[in-house]
Amino acid sequence: MDKIKSLPGASRLIRHLKCHGVPMALASNSSRANIESKIAHHKGWKECFSVIIGRDEVAKGKPAPDIFLEAAKRLNKDPADCLVIEDSVPGVMAGKAAGTKVIAVPSVPKQTHLYTSADEVINSLLDIRPEEWGLPPFQDWIENTLPIDPWHIGGPVIKGFGRGSKVLGIPTANLSAKDYASELVEHPSGVYFGWAGLPTRGVYKMVMSIGWNPFFDNKEKTIEPWLLHDFTEDFYGEELRLIIVGYIRPEANFTSLESLVAKIHEDREVAERALDLPSYAKFKGDPYLTK
Repeated sequence: MDKIKSLPGASRLIRHLKCHGVPMALASNSSRANIESKIAHHKGWKECFSVIIGRDEVAKGKPAPDIFLEAAKRLNKDPADCLVIEDSVPGVMAGKAAGTKVIAVPSVPKQTHLYTSADEVINSLLDIRPEEWGLPPFQDWIENTLPIDPWHIGGPVIKGFGRGSKVLGIPTANLSAKDYASELVEHPSGVYFGWAGLPTRGVYKMVMSIGWNPFFDNKEKTIEPWLLHDFTEDFYGEELRLIIVGYIRPEANFTSLESLVAKIHEDREVAERALDLPSYAKFKGDPYLTK
């Protein structure tokens, strides 16, 4: 079986809760054998769960509540004291039917309206706030930013929708979404930051949006970096290299253009301050940016 990638933020959350002694169950509509085969690819995961339960161990699968009721029973917990995190609509329905609290992390983009029965809908597991559910808070946020495993992308700068400079007053240096389809799937929509290299010009601070831009209702997911430097000319066609090192917030919609622009400038300020911190500044010298 091919290795199944975990949702962004899943390992961080699992290890955080395990470290704080929070009992966890893994309850899936897959068979028990299939579950164990999948999590075997993720080192240490199996040991983090007090209970693992598959569809073949209960009378009815999701959206019936059986699997979560059985999980709560094996944890020796009242379902009302349990929190379910689900990415599917049947899973959300099952959790609510079992009497648990439910956080939904939709697996299908732009379909959050299908998850309204959940107690909370979040963009990704990077956005979960455990303290809001009576759980120990994360301690890894730095100056309103979350360090992430750095990832690299690069390619020629292309023309975008023409909104950056003309509508928003914010000139973005767009990369082709088609060339980075796997990265767009792997990384949730949101605002990130890091370092941008133009080999013929230099290395600059960068804040970047990945997503659907709900204010403009994009039909495709895009990558829109904003290099935090006042250039006197455009650089379409030039090679742009990015190292993304941190996360700021999930993608959001806005009631007005003014509020959108204000938030983008707020994101810029957060990124500029963060990139001066040693934990982020060290990546400025990465040879990938200038080779």
